[in-house]
Amino acid sequence: MSRVLQLLGIGVCGTEFGKHLGAGLFEFRLRGRDLGKIVPSAEPEDAAEAKMLARVFCHAYGDRIVLLLVGYDKGEHPSPKRQTQEIALARKRLKDWQQRHRGRSS
Repeated sequence: MSRVLQLLGIGVCGTEFGKHLGAGLFEFRLRGRDLGKIVPSAEPEDAAEAKMLARVFCHAYGDRIVLLLVGYDKGEHPSPKRQTQEIALARKRLKDWQQRHRGRSS
């Protein structure tokens, strides 16, 4: 994940690994079977890892910082309700971070 985000930043949203969710939030997506596309030596070690469907909700702050707000394995918890809960938590954490950050720069 760090390699992809270091190389692409918010540009990850123009690839199979990312998606804009609006209001400053984006989703980083990684399937276990895709590990070898990013790091050739990082093929999944077992069937469970190959089934992994990681979702990490992020915010790009400037052009050098990506805040990782929340993540989960959608392969293990595939319900739309769970994803909605995780996105809501990411939005809450982003809002909290933005409020704290504004307080420091005042």
